[in-house]
Amino acid sequence: MKHVLKKSRIQYLVDNRNGYLVLASGSIILNILLSLIIYYVMGYEKVVLVPPTLTNPAWISQKNVSSSYLSSMSLFYAELRFNLTPSNASVQRQLFLDYVDPSQYEKLKTELIEEEEHLKKEHISISFYATEVPRVDTAKLIAKVPGDIQYIVGDSLQPSQHVIYEIHYRLIGGKLLIRSIEEVKDHV
Repeated sequence: MKHVLKKSRIQYLVDNRNGYLVLASGSIILNILLSLIIYYVMGYEKVVLVPPTLTNPAWISQKNVSSSYLSSMSLFYAELRFNLTPSNASVQRQLFLDYVDPSQYEKLKTELIEEEEHLKKEHISISFYATEVPRVDTAKLIAKVPGDIQYIVGDSLQPSQHVIYEIHYRLIGGKLLIRSIEEVKDHV
């Protein structure tokens, strides 16, 4: 009788162990499958963003950006960077630096602080008006923003000048960051 009970108890424990092994194996297989699915899908999601002046549908993903988003953000950044007065230069600088690539942050910060000091010292105000939709290259993450820039020195309004600003970007984790923004000559 003891032998039968002992054998029955062992069989019960073996059945429980086998059941838990099947359950654990299924859980491991499911976790591996979910990890593979997440890895496959990770680079394909698109985050729909609304820039301040959105006129067309726009999207951004981990590796790509739509031309309408790049164009809209380039207009926003150019206006943020080049519409300055002695009283708003500090705020504009702080806002602009939020969108700068960390590798270029200190360089641009120093440049903007020097510019702010110059504006205050010479009582200069700058206004930038885009004259065309920016020309963008989504593969290279470059935008050219044509426009007119006008300086007011003291109370004297200077003649406007046509300029083209070229903005180079870097896409990190689905966030569009400014690497540089410089005036270029038009070669078109």
